[in-house]
Amino acid sequence: MLQTTHKPFASELRDKGSRLDLLRLNPNLKSMFRGLILLSALIPMVLASAELERLNHVVAIVGETPITMGDIQRQTDPLERSIYQQYPNNPALRRQKVLEIKQQALETLVERQLILMEFDAQGYQLPEKIVDKQVQERIRDRFGDRLTLTQTLQAQGVTFEAFRKDIKTTVIVDFLTAENVNSVSLVSPSEIKAYYDTHLEDFQQEKLIRLRMIFLKANPENRTAAEAMLKEIRVKVEAGTDFASLAKVYHQGSQRNQGGDWGWVDRNTLRSDLSEEAFKLEEGQASDIMTTDEGCYLLYAQEIKPSEPKSLASVQGEIEAILLAEEKNRLRTNWIDELKKKNFVRYY
Repeated sequence: MLQTTHKPFASELRDKGSRLDLLRLNPNLKSMFRGLILLSALIPMVLASAELERLNHVVAIVGETPITMGDIQRQTDPLERSIYQQYPNNPALRRQKVLEIKQQALETLVERQLILMEFDAQGYQLPEKIVDKQVQERIRDRFGDRLTLTQTLQAQGVTFEAFRKDIKTTVIVDFLTAENVNSVSLVSPSEIKAYYDTHLEDFQQEKLIRLRMIFLKANPENRTAAEAMLKEIRVKVEAGTDFASLAKVYHQGSQRNQGGDWGWVDRNTLRSDLSEEAFKLEEGQASDIMTTDEGCYLLYAQEIKPSEPKSLASVQGEIEAILLAEEKNRLRTNWIDELKKKNFVRYY
């Protein structure tokens, strides 16, 4: 214990110009401080060792090639930063999203290694000049020049050799995938029609309104007068006066010469408050007066096209792309499953 005859510790610091004189301290206190100094020096080393051990932890083996947490981390780092920015106040959802991308990255790494092994097993050779060409194209398209590439790689802690190896792997994976998966290129008309019939709800044309409006600019001083004028106009419309003719006289907007005509609009054309009011209207009906900070609105639904299925002809290309993607995904899944059966794969 510190003896009561000693001056307070803070006083000793002031006496020595904030320099600690261990020789004047109680032996127990000297030991404590020596321990703290040693501990503070060891903590970074322990943390660094623990992080290195975590990154070197093997999560899967494909053939004789281990896949580590570090391999996954290099794949997911940019996505993880994005997830933390998207969900700053939802740690549970962040953890779930990060876990999902890590699992996806692991599967991607396993599949890539399987494909590399199949490439070798089939006796293929990739000319280095093809890799060199792809490297130059990547530098040009993504970095602009070699200096920018070098600076970027240094900032990421990635060597040029690793960068080139990754490109070579991508070339091999793309080549062998094309050989085994991308051969399908045609979808029959009957398949397209069957998909259309069973997914009709996915191909609906949204409800559309041929909308006209009369807008009067207003401020707190003249807002009441603007509202009163629009109420009078609304009465005239209900009595049968042509809305477009009235809009050409009263509308204070860019569509005045067109009779306040906005053409065919869907729910996303207008801002939310106007859209909500417009899509309540029946055909030939004028809205209630809407008052906002900038002025007053009177909306009019001249025509309405109800929601209905799009024609098969209009969505045929979209359906064909969906079916081709589904078939390629099925073929790829089957191919990878066969490669897993042929080779040693173990998850940890």
